[in-house]
Amino acid sequence: MFIKLPAPHNCMHVLYSSKIEASRGPAERLRGMGFGEKGEWKGHMLVDTGAGHILDVPTDFETDWLLVLSTHKSERGGPSFTVHIPGNWDSADMGGEARTLNTAYASRMKDILISMNENNSLGWNVNQEVDHHGPTCKLPIIFIEIGSGPAEWGNPKAHEIIAEAVMDSIDKKELYPSWFGAGGGHYAPYFTKKALEGEDAFGHILPKYKAATVGMDTVEQAVEKNVEKIEGLWYEKKSFRAEDRDKLFGLVRELGIEIRQR
Repeated sequence: MFIKLPAPHNCMHVLYSSKIEASRGPAERLRGMGFGEKGEWKGHMLVDTGAGHILDVPTDFETDWLLVLSTHKSERGGPSFTVHIPGNWDSADMGGEARTLNTAYASRMKDILISMNENNSLGWNVNQEVDHHGPTCKLPIIFIEIGSGPAEWGNPKAHEIIAEAVMDSIDKKELYPSWFGAGGGHYAPYFTKKALEGEDAFGHILPKYKAATVGMDTVEQAVEKNVEKIEGLWYEKKSFRAEDRDKLFGLVRELGIEIRQR
């Protein structure tokens, strides 16, 4: 489904939990940047969900899109700023519905990614990640995250950088050429680099470790569940096994979508 949001002043809810430091810290900064104690600014709302776990965040709000202030956790560790669309390419091991993607808002993800990178005085890694985990909801939704452990989650400068990225996503209304990406690993370094350095934006990204299970059900969602009408599939060359690549290309061609390769 192609969703056309009211332009140029589409409204969002910024969701956070006062129980989670990496979520609460940026929210407190946002109050000082214009949201104030009432949590409202230019028609946008800052909402404390009180969720005990960030994946339990409620999503049933009357607004145009959702931005969730969240934590990122990695076994490999390392300080990082990440942004991604929640959703499940196959099983729902971390919430949401199985084989169900959410509606991507690629242009705003690109703005967030660029802002985090430009304001990254901490020198942390900055990445757009592939679709993963829940929740599943009816609205376009983006997670913006601090990782990967308690030292990073409580860093005041990190809170400020995230808050600045949120404000940038409010102020910038440009729609970029947007693509369904396929290839690479969880942190999508190729698509992160392209989004940071070029004019293109990427919404749904299918990683190589999910390629074998992809089907028409999930490919159709990756093509249709976008705020912007996508340009086509952008494939990171030599990323999938040949049989998985050929299956994906066949499904995409059935939908009449352009395919580009790096």
